[in-house]
Amino acid sequence: MTQITQQKTAFNPSLFVLLGMTFWFEALLFIRTGGESLFVNGNPWLVLWFVASIPIAWALVKISAVVGKIDGEELLSAVAIMALTALLLDGVGLTWFQGWYGLGQAELLLAAAWLLWGVGVSLAIGYWASRQ
Repeated sequence: MTQITQQKTAFNPSLFVLLGMTFWFEALLFIRTGGESLFVNGNPWLVLWFVASIPIAWALVKISAVVGKIDGEELLSAVAIMALTALLLDGVGLTWFQGWYGLGQAELLLAAAWLLWGVGVSLAIGYWASRQ
């Protein structure tokens, strides 16, 4: 009987830093192109966008697991690295480069809340998926 063995690749933190930067940049582009009409106080679509972010975060976590060939506790570590990367980039961007986002102060506050929500949801999904 032939035994098939799968060789597990080593956990590569730099890959997940790069993915975190990529996902952060995609969110930045979304905010820059569509944020002016979405991130407005009283916009009824805003709550739907927060809810719609849940399956998007799930997809990004799954993409990361496939690209990085990881699962279990490594998945949670990878999501934490990506979240840390995105949070640091947003911290720099929102503090010193607000023009990157293309929004006024009121809209920028809502966009920042959405970014924090997305990171929190991603971490929760990463935790849940790592336990499966």
